[in-house]
Amino acid sequence: MEFDKYAESYSSDLKNSIPAGFRTIEYFSTYKVELAKRLAGKTPSRILDFGCGIGQCSLHLVGNFTQSEVVGFDVSEDSLKIARPRIPQANFTSDWDQVATQKYDLIFTSNVFHHIEPNEHLLWLGRLKAVLNPGGSLVIFEHNPINPLTRMVFKRCIFDQDATMIGQAKFLELAEKVGFLHRTSKYTLFFPGSLKFLAPFEKFLGWLPLGAQYYLALKAE
Repeated sequence: MEFDKYAESYSSDLKNSIPAGFRTIEYFSTYKVELAKRLAGKTPSRILDFGCGIGQCSLHLVGNFTQSEVVGFDVSEDSLKIARPRIPQANFTSDWDQVATQKYDLIFTSNVFHHIEPNEHLLWLGRLKAVLNPGGSLVIFEHNPINPLTRMVFKRCIFDQDATMIGQAKFLELAEKVGFLHRTSKYTLFFPGSLKFLAPFEKFLGWLPLGAQYYLALKAE
């Protein structure tokens, strides 16, 4: 699998792609999980971390949802070998058929879809929709290709070399095609670490297409 060769060096490779003075990897993971928690509303019984890798966000999912069962899925078994001992509270698997035997109240995925072949985006969105409980939430974070700093970091990141960013409008179109009737999307992550005191204002800027990333919050019927 593509990410097997990056499993051991994932954190350092990602850190090296982020210029000095920007947010830390830890901040990104914490921020996204806490935002997903607010978007989900009620406490989910079961959470799926789709494309969990070495468990960077899974760690914060188990910490923020202490009453929830957390399942991590990734196609890279080498990455999961690192995740399992780090986060024994979660269940990790590379077998989608095993994942699909259960339903989830919250599905979380961060910067995963740009690594999926474009002709499989609808396939995987459909699969995620199929395992989402009625009233459940699918929260997706992706890079914003409009942001020049995001493009710079994306270009510097070794495991993004063969990936293609997906614009917000395109992702909303994909979500509509697979039947998500309730779709919310906003831009996020506007301020670098040196301006972290401005972070509380981010909630007012979601309409502005200058955030480093954007999120989609999709609700199941």
